[in-house]
Amino acid sequence: MNTFYKELDNKIQQAVKVEMQNIQRKIGKERIYAVALVTDSDCVTLFLAVNTYEYLQRRDKKYAKELDLSEEDLKNVKEGSVSLTQWIPDEWGYSDGKNSQLNMISELLFEHDESEEYDEESYEENQRLFFETVTSAMEHLIAEKVFGEYSEEITFFISMSDDERAEEIENYSAKLLNSADIYENFYHRNIF
Repeated sequence: MNTFYKELDNKIQQAVKVEMQNIQRKIGKERIYAVALVTDSDCVTLFLAVNTYEYLQRRDKKYAKELDLSEEDLKNVKEGSVSLTQWIPDEWGYSDGKNSQLNMISELLFEHDESEEYDEESYEENQRLFFETVTSAMEHLIAEKVFGEYSEEITFFISMSDDERAEEIENYSAKLLNSADIYENFYHRNIF
């Protein structure tokens, strides 16, 4: 791994540790069920998204009131057997702030991208290195239990907010970052 990405791995780890302390204060006693690091299609932004069961329930109830759902769908949402927002990090309750260290990392990623001249092959290599780095950082953070004492119950994945590759990236990263049981549950998730 080249020097830029080795340093990036460490910076992501440090930034997420700081942001999780802030998020934990906001969450209080709520229980985290999912954590994602989210990027864009050019891999020049990065943010942390965290959701809790309690926030999920509040958000789904709100959306269920606003949408024109069938009686059956409305019943399923209210009972919690179907979710409108469970696996959509942009809809989650907790994230790093506007002046976070991850925002500074996004600036660094953008500057790095601007300084490089990519042909198709080097562009793909850069994206591969980026995802390897983000995955490596998450693996270290999970091992350190940065996300709490019940980390083995949380679903972890990498997501891409504006790209048709999102589901493929989410599934692949979830397989690398979670136990087989959690991965299977995620892979077979119901997307409303």
